[in-house]
Amino acid sequence: MPELAKDFSREYGTAVYQLAVEENCSKQVFDDFISVAEVFRRNPGFKRLLSNPRLSAGERAETVGRVFEGRINVNLLNALKILAEKRRCDTVEKCCEVYKRLYCEDNGILQAVASSAVELSEEQKQRLVEKLKASTKKEILLECRVDPSCIGGIRLEYGGKRYDASVRGRLSELGRAVRNSD
Repeated sequence: MPELAKDFSREYGTAVYQLAVEENCSKQVFDDFISVAEVFRRNPGFKRLLSNPRLSAGERAETVGRVFEGRINVNLLNALKILAEKRRCDTVEKCCEVYKRLYCEDNGILQAVASSAVELSEEQKQRLVEKLKASTKKEILLECRVDPSCIGGIRLEYGGKRYDASVRGRLSELGRAVRNSD
């Protein structure tokens, strides 16, 4: 089942992106999709409601319309209604990730994920973006995550690379060095 959801997400995320490019509204849909995915992430009950088989396809689509109509691009709204009709709103966040990847690839934007034990301040985020921008010569889309297992420091992932300057990462390196010194 997870593999089916993955393919479904890729199919719908790609279709929404292609339509947005054709309609010359890919940036607006990009911004709207991120907001919509956040609504779904923060409200699992909403996702469950839209997957409820007791509601008709029309009722599920109408619910999506009541929540998002006038707030997001009409092409994205129509895609969300289709997902609701098919009881596939569990894939909205993955569809957004597909869209985001395609948008960033086409617009020369590098996606980066910074994980730290505590939330980064706006100033820290800005400095990190500026440093990445200077070293990569690309626009940066930074996603920050709080991961208490980092203990301290930061773990950064971008361009298929991972840089671990977290306390946990350094302790792991030290542990490997001690084990290998025998």
